[in-house]
Amino acid sequence: MHPPLIPSSSGLKNYCCLMYAASLLIILPGGQALAQVVIQDTEFLHSNRPEAWAMNYVTSITLLSGLSVPRSRVPGSIEVGAELDWIPQLSASQQRIAFNGTHEVDVTKAPIFARPRITLGLPWRFALTLSYVPPIRVFGVKPNLFAFALERPLFERDPWTIGMRMYGQIGDVEGAITCPSDVVKFPPGSSENFFGCEKKSADRLSQHSAGLELSGSYRIERLRGLTPYIAVAGNFLDTRVQVNALTFGILDRNRLEAETWTFSTSAGIAYPMTNRLMLSVGMFYSPLWVTRPPAATSQNDGLLNVRALVTYQLK
Repeated sequence: MHPPLIPSSSGLKNYCCLMYAASLLIILPGGQALAQVVIQDTEFLHSNRPEAWAMNYVTSITLLSGLSVPRSRVPGSIEVGAELDWIPQLSASQQRIAFNGTHEVDVTKAPIFARPRITLGLPWRFALTLSYVPPIRVFGVKPNLFAFALERPLFERDPWTIGMRMYGQIGDVEGAITCPSDVVKFPPGSSENFFGCEKKSADRLSQHSAGLELSGSYRIERLRGLTPYIAVAGNFLDTRVQVNALTFGILDRNRLEAETWTFSTSAGIAYPMTNRLMLSVGMFYSPLWVTRPPAATSQNDGLLNVRALVTYQLK
């Protein structure tokens, strides 16, 4: 999955003062510094800023979309599953994100995002889905994400089904984005390390999201129960990036925050491989608007990816 993204764009005004701030360190006769200069500020971003776009892009990848349509379940039933999502790699122009889209950063470390799912049947045809990605470092990032969904069919009459899902997610992802390893190996201030990274950063992207999805499907019995589905959803994304980077001897602890409403749609097929085993594959798309300098107007640079889910009915 994608990691946290970028330093605060307010750091651009601070960058010009880095060398001056470094001179403010009080040096003892023994050569030790009395204090560490820290740059710490919070900036609230408009949803079309490149930094906000990047946070929305990463958060949209982890939205707990249905990959099927809610169906009636026996209360107390248990279904386990594994989800695997493809993460599109961003181009160089798309990765010009930091400092209001003027500096390129590496935000495409992971090619895939995977997580487990468990769905519990509840009374009144409700079902609860839970998912947790533990803080294990993979592809250079360490996620810690808990997602949940409450769903229910609204209409069931073979071969048609219409359902509704409410879902949410809380957690964060940590990684070296402000100062990645392929940058810190060069001398601070060089063309390869222009912003003076002295060691790998430990930036953190917090993801709080909620959504409401409406979906419908049509079961084709003559194709052994193959079920095409389509869904639309509205999402609220509350994101923030906490920078933790040492540049030119200055500790950058700036923070970016953004709140955005987004729309998403998905379509795919669900296929019962056995009475208990189900495979679902779908396309997910969410339009995301961004204004990249020198452009003065916003353009759509949305997320389009493929998602797959395998589930097994335990009871």
